[in-house]
Amino acid sequence: MRPQFTLRRPPRAATVGAAVALIVLTASACGSGGSGSATGQGTGFKVVLPWYADPEGGGFFAARSEGLYTNRGLDVTLQSGGPQVSATQLVAAGRAQVGFTDAAGLVQAREQGIPVVAIGALYQDNPVGVMVHADTGITSFAGMRDRTWVVQTGQLGPEWVRKTTGIGFRTQTYQGSIATFLKDDGLVQQGWPTNEAYQAQRAGVKVNFVPFSASGFNPYNDVFFTSESYLKSHRKELTDFLAASMRGWKDYMGDVAVARKANTAILKANGQQTSQSVWYAWDKQRAYVVADEGKQQLGAMTEQRWATFVDQMRRLGRLGRLKSTPDTKALYDASLLPEVSAPASLPAAPSGSY
Repeated sequence: MRPQFTLRRPPRAATVGAAVALIVLTASACGSGGSGSATGQGTGFKVVLPWYADPEGGGFFAARSEGLYTNRGLDVTLQSGGPQVSATQLVAAGRAQVGFTDAAGLVQAREQGIPVVAIGALYQDNPVGVMVHADTGITSFAGMRDRTWVVQTGQLGPEWVRKTTGIGFRTQTYQGSIATFLKDDGLVQQGWPTNEAYQAQRAGVKVNFVPFSASGFNPYNDVFFTSESYLKSHRKELTDFLAASMRGWKDYMGDVAVARKANTAILKANGQQTSQSVWYAWDKQRAYVVADEGKQQLGAMTEQRWATFVDQMRRLGRLGRLKSTPDTKALYDASLLPEVSAPASLPAAPSGSY
């Protein structure tokens, strides 16, 4: 099981069937688009994906399908994540080179003495938020006052909204299903615009989605991290990985042909996804990747953003045993990121894809 500090989303209904088996996908299989074990060609490099195989890892599948990893001499293995996979433990133990968490997971891992360092951040605008039935007319947190919020235990966004806006609300623990929300338009449901919103749409329920970032709480999400020791001794491998990955993400978001090939590989790796759910997520997640600094540099991180988040954690009483401000410079190293900008435009999803 993951440690409590990895505050990620609950199990997703569309992919929970893949939780038991670890799906291992390798760069050596890119010619066929299939999965398999590493062949030993190039430098071995394991990445624990943010979640099960889905568009949240789409840029890595694109980099694989385009041969960008092998071109740089890397034999990259993409390992499925999920609620029973601790990327933090795998990376810290040297069993993987890169993993993903959110900003809170990174800060709290270091607080617990786990020597991991952020080297990039996929989502510049954090996509986690809440949704309501569209026919309620609610479009902001103010309209959600005195309602019941179904939220993940430990999620900091609702705490920040309550603290800074002064609105009151009750909470229920989100168990991974939105079935009750679909039947009750009085509920406020936590989720992602790529998953829960899609489930609601498929059920015929139109929703309004409001990310927690609308309240000023906008920590980085899908933060790439490595161990301090690997960062120190393998900067070239990490630099090559980031260069290939960011190029893969640019192509995945901006080139439908590349996205189609990568999405086919995702569907092959995760049979619990559907073509419609994959294309919906591909389309909806892109705005969160290219927001703010992401326009100029995919994966960007700044000291100001990290410092702001650490201050917010302190205000929420979430820094545990730390008695002084953490050194934000020790949390991340953005020097290895390539200067890869967002695509010039984000093309529409193929007609009829979702």
